[in-house]
Amino acid sequence: MKVIDCSCAIGYKTINYEIVNHENFWVREKVKQARDAEELLEQLDFCGIDRAVVSHNAMADVDPGYGNRSILAEVVKAPDRLIPTWTILPPITDNGYSPAQLFPRMKANRVSMLRAYPERNRYFLHAVTMGDLLGEMAASRIPLFLSPCEGWQGIYDVLKEFPALTVILYNYGLWSHSRFTYPLLQTYKNVYIESGDMQTAGEIKEICGKFGSERILFGSDFPSNNMGGPLATLFGSGIAREHLENIAHNNIERILGEVIL
Repeated sequence: MKVIDCSCAIGYKTINYEIVNHENFWVREKVKQARDAEELLEQLDFCGIDRAVVSHNAMADVDPGYGNRSILAEVVKAPDRLIPTWTILPPITDNGYSPAQLFPRMKANRVSMLRAYPERNRYFLHAVTMGDLLGEMAASRIPLFLSPCEGWQGIYDVLKEFPALTVILYNYGLWSHSRFTYPLLQTYKNVYIESGDMQTAGEIKEICGKFGSERILFGSDFPSNNMGGPLATLFGSGIAREHLENIAHNNIERILGEVIL
């Protein structure tokens, strides 16, 4: 079965490594990171994963523009296997992130998905700060990766203002997240959840039953998690083959196919 990991990071973090636990409690532990594309590909090959959606840790830890350039320098080494993402900033202070400038650059560099680190990069993710960009992203079906490591309220706020926005939730912690994520999955049809932190027994099967397997994307959130754990959780979840196919690759391929650039 084809497997696409929709959440991997390249590059060393300033702190190795911050992980969100329950109640927004931070855990700092030392994990194995991938310095570059070659080291990430070794991990993918070891786990039998065909492709990966990738970011660069410099996007949050150093500078968004530097991180965006850094990920392009890595994916060019294996363009058939590595799918780049960029991060965004408010166009009012950084004009290069206006839709008129950002979207053509995305198309030219085969970037179809974006990320936001509002707290790390010191801005609010809402209409007052960047309404034009978020509105155009929603209209163009460009997915936005968001983690509640900076709090759930911001995710709820941006979706309330932009209900059509395609959002992929990741790095939400290993403890139960259902009271935060289920309302979003129920209310917003374009909200998806990456499976990396799903380590509660029966969790994948329960979400498939409530919302359909179309709402889950396989991802490891490497290096926050080792790739093998989420992979074993998916294939040991007890769901039907068709649902496994959706989560392993169909859903992310469909989402990427819907992007208009």
